Amino acid sequence: MGSPSPTRALFESPTERSLQTLASSLPRVQGLITEVAEIKRLRVKLPADPEDDAYVLRFARSVLEPLNAVMTETAPSLGTGARDFADDFRSHTSALDVACRSKSAETELEELRALEVALAGFLDLGKRYNVKPRDDINSYSGAAGVLYNKFLFRAG
Repeated sequence: MGSPSPTRALFESPTERSLQTLASSLPRVQGLITEVAEIKRLRVKLPADPEDDAYVLRFARSVLEPLNAVMTETAPSLGTGARDFADDFRSHTSALDVACRSKSAETELEELRALEVALAGFLDLGKRYNVKPRDDINSYSGAAGVLYNKFLFRAG
């Protein structure tokens, strides 16, 4: 029979739902960029904490990697250029994984900024759709500190 599909409004297309998922992820990526910039600054003065790299790796695997499938699925409906942004996003996600394993905050920061550019470019192609983040608990900015707190990712 299959799994049940999520409830959606009659006027909401699958492309629009996918773009809303991507738009909800962009502020999370931007928040991670500021944290990694702080980690990079601290590593000049202090010894490297391997938990910081593990935090970024867990974030990439739990938040960024699922977006690869969403972008691949949505790219054909956005026309030319979308496939390039999706490929860039995928390559920078795998490069971020390598940077985390090598414990290089500078490389992690470069890859995260490239991911932000690819994600923002992909969303710019979908401007004809509603690309505002969804109003659910995962996109509520007040809960961002709780849901994607690095101490929760470190607990594991």
